[in-house]
Amino acid sequence: MGSTYFDDEQEIGPQGLALLRNVLSELFRDQSDASNAEEQLGLAKELVALFKSGFRSEEELKAMARSSSFLNDHNA
Repeated sequence: MGSTYFDDEQEIGPQGLALLRNVLSELFRDQSDASNAEEQLGLAKELVALFKSGFRSEEELKAMARSSSFLNDHNA
């Protein structure tokens, strides 16, 4: 039986990285103001954590990231 969740030592494969990159790009494209590298890094870390906790679809990741305090704090 395959595992659904990652541990911190397990690598994310090329398909997972491409998915995370696409979601990150779209989330920052949706933002009204210019983002900086620190914001991008923070959101990237959050997306990786969501991915590792089992969220695997683009829709799930975007919904979870948009509802997170990180984006809400930076879009206010």
